[in-house]
Order: sequence, then C-alpha cells, then structure tokens
Amino acid sequence: MQAIPILAYHSIADSDNARYAQWCVTPHRFHQHMSVLKQWNYRVFTVSQLVDWLVMGKPMPSRCVAISFDDGLQDFQDNAVPILSAFDYPATLYVVAGLIGKSSRWLAPLGEGNRPILNASELRALSATGIEIGGHSMTHPELDVLDRRTAFAEIRNCKHVLEDVLGEDVRSFAYPHGYASDTTRQLAEDAGYGSAVRVRHALSAAGENAFGLSRLVMTESLGKAELFSLLTGHGVPVAPPQNSLRSSLWRITRRLRALRGQPRPVCEVTAS
Repeated sequence: MQAIPILAYHSIADSDNARYAQWCVTPHRFHQHMSVLKQWNYRVFTVSQLVDWLVMGKPMPSRCVAISFDDGLQDFQDNAVPILSAFDYPATLYVVAGLIGKSSRWLAPLGEGNRPILNASELRALSATGIEIGGHSMTHPELDVLDRRTAFAEIRNCKHVLEDVLGEDVRSFAYPHGYASDTTRQLAEDAGYGSAVRVRHALSAAGENAFGLSRLVMTESLGKAELFSLLTGHGVPVAPPQNSLRSSLWRITRRLRALRGQPRPVCEVTAS
C-alpha cells in the first residue's frame, strides 16, 4: 500500500501568540518545506487531482504529495501564494464560506478572532490561478456533535455559497477541527462533494475512504529533516481506521458538553 502525504496548513504568518502558535507556520519555514519537496522531486497535486488519479486506478508517482490549507485566511494570499508560485506548486484552500470577507470568529478563544478571511473577488482570482477552493463549512462548528439536519446545512450550504462565488464546482471538503464521523462522511458525500479530508496526523493511501482522507499537520517545529521523515512514513501511521474507540469516546464527551450548553475550554480549541 503506497503511502501518500497530504499536508495540512492553517496560517502562514509570523505570530507571537503562544496559544495560536501550533497552527501558525512562518513564511520562512513554509519556504523550507516547499524546498524539501523540490529537492526530493515530489510531484505536487491538489486534493481533487490526487483523488482523480486514484479513481483512475493508475499507480501513483513514487513521490507525490498534496498541499492543503484550512480556513481561507488572508495570509494564505499574502504569504503562501508567492512561495507556491515560486515553486509552481498547486494547492487546495478550504474556506469557511459563511465568513467570506469577514474574520476568523471561531478563533476568538485563542485571541485570534480578527484574522481576516479572503473575500469573494480574491477567491475568484486564486481559483483562476489554479488554486483549488474547497469547502470548510459555513461557520466552522464541530459537525459531529450537531444534529444531522444542522450538520448537513453547514456542509451543503457551504458548497452552494462557494459555487455561487466561483462559478464552478466545489469538489472537496475539510471537516472543521478535523472532527468526522460515519454520519458526517455520508453527509459530505450526499452534499455532492467528491472527497473530504480529516486530520489524524497520518499518511493517506490508495483505497482510503475518499471522505476521510488522512493528512499530516504541518507546524513551525518541523524542520527540513523532520518533514522529510514524515513524508517517507517514519513515525506516522498510514490510513488509520476511520473510527477509533478514543475518538468515539471524545465525541460523546463533546456532545454531552454541547447538550449542557457548556463552552469548550480554550485549551481544547483547535484551528483545523
């Protein structure tokens, strides 16, 4: 089973906020990461390009990778795009559709609720350059603790809003916070997406559920050697099970908290 890395970034920017630091990669470090892909002759795909290749049933190139970014923050255009362009690499940008042109209000508990999100014209311009725009829900909730109807509205309406903005099909989805279940995976498929990505800090592989593709979380602490180690599968699983006892128990805990109307502690807020 060939391991396929899908890299998951969030913010490409300098940050002095310790609570947000794990989701923030500096432009310098991001450039180093891209140079590793170039040095080792990786073929770079968007997520949908990768899925199309797998659907065709053709053997993947021996070294291939997909690059993805969650949230749709302005710093993607300001800091990531120039570097991607310099290396001539495509990427998939997952956008919170209900907050286009607004700010990252779900990050308020981390003190980052005012990070600007790309507006409609900026998203259209990015799409025209070959950046794939994917869905990341309407408001960035924990989809797997919502009732089925509300979760489906978050997933489906996101697709419709982005398609209205772009004038083209939106094919891929990323689960906010990385949280997914059998129900949310089915809802993403029912909404008309062709794939969806989770986190799990693992390599993907041919044959993995197309609506639960594994990704590697990219952080500032990953230097060149550490990144190459991950790309080649050292210390990370390949296509782990879609459900685990630990994730199921954690989902139950979060559902109980939501039913009681209890806020999630800041230390548990994720940016994915």
